[in-house]
Amino acid sequence: MNLDRTLADSVTLSPGQGRRLLLSLSTLALVAGIATVLGILVDGPSLGGPQRLAFSYLTALVFVTSVAVGSLAWLLLTHLTGAVWSVVLRRVLENLTLALPLIACLFIPVLLNLSRFYPWADSVTVSSDPELTRKAVWLNPTFFAIRTAVYLTCWVFVAWRLSRLSLRQDLSDDGDRSLSRRMRATSSWGLVLIGVTSSFAAFDWLMSLDPHWISTMFGVYFWAGSLVSALAALVLAVLILQAMGALHETVTVEHLHDLGKLLFGFVIFWAYIAFSQYFLIWYSNFPEETRWYITRRTGIWNILSWALVFGHFVAPFCLLIFRATKRSPFWLGFTAVWVLFFHYLDLYWVIMPSMPGEVFRVHWLDATLALTLSCLCGAAVAWAGRSHPLVAVGDYRLAESQAFRSS
Repeated sequence: MNLDRTLADSVTLSPGQGRRLLLSLSTLALVAGIATVLGILVDGPSLGGPQRLAFSYLTALVFVTSVAVGSLAWLLLTHLTGAVWSVVLRRVLENLTLALPLIACLFIPVLLNLSRFYPWADSVTVSSDPELTRKAVWLNPTFFAIRTAVYLTCWVFVAWRLSRLSLRQDLSDDGDRSLSRRMRATSSWGLVLIGVTSSFAAFDWLMSLDPHWISTMFGVYFWAGSLVSALAALVLAVLILQAMGALHETVTVEHLHDLGKLLFGFVIFWAYIAFSQYFLIWYSNFPEETRWYITRRTGIWNILSWALVFGHFVAPFCLLIFRATKRSPFWLGFTAVWVLFFHYLDLYWVIMPSMPGEVFRVHWLDATLALTLSCLCGAAVAWAGRSHPLVAVGDYRLAESQAFRSS
């Protein structure tokens, strides 16, 4: 599609800016990766061995995966609902989902070391535990690897298909409406597929760390955190691109305001699901369910539990309840970083108490591993978005989206 000069400059990064962004993220990932390796060599034995590092890696990996899957869910929702206001944000969401092929590769070390994470992957443990023997039809290494491959393949395929159709629309001179209909049709079955596969992924990757514990709400809990973190990542990506000189003519304070309202709403949704899961398990009072929470109400985990109450809900609620905060790039960006940090801590709180062994202690290598994987995925997003506009310029609703005013 032919663009006027002002819009063309607004929706693209210059080759130099694109290279600098990619180089910056790649350098951060490399530095954090080197720090992680050096930390393992120097302080590895005191951490608790390879298993401790494996759990830190899994936490960081699920964190970046949840952001990418949440972004894919939002992309599907915007197509399915025909939301005009979000058209200017769609390409950024598409780019966030294009980290999924890299994430799929990052799961290979997990699949090669299942026994470090999951009790059901150890044949000796399974043979001595009747409950694990009964669940072995589902919880076994081969079937687990197949299911993981299916989840990741489904996500990569849906993200690739939507991105391909969107880029084809950019090349049309009249905003080919048939491509919009095809993206909406894909979203109709894609959203169901993502909902089902992400629920089963949460059961497999997270809940089966403690295979005796069961929560039918856990899939929704994972959705809630993924949707919140994806919104925060979208806000942060838009603000970074605007700081680099892009998107000023397309993404306005009105769009940021609506992103802030969505972030506010889904922070509340996460708190509602988290409390509902806790309340139902507390009320039913079955020992095999309550012990999961009892562990997290003891020692350092109890401190983190209360930190999540205030940090993941109370603080962002109090910030985002004000209209001025949602319309301020600084405060909205600050809140987005805050939410992403506490989303990581939420996953940390879910995963780390399941690690067997001695008394757990926090280590700075947790942060370097999280930074390494986050910057790697950020670099993948920058690489994916380097060669096409940052806005879906072929969408026939773009002008209407640019003129959007938040209520």
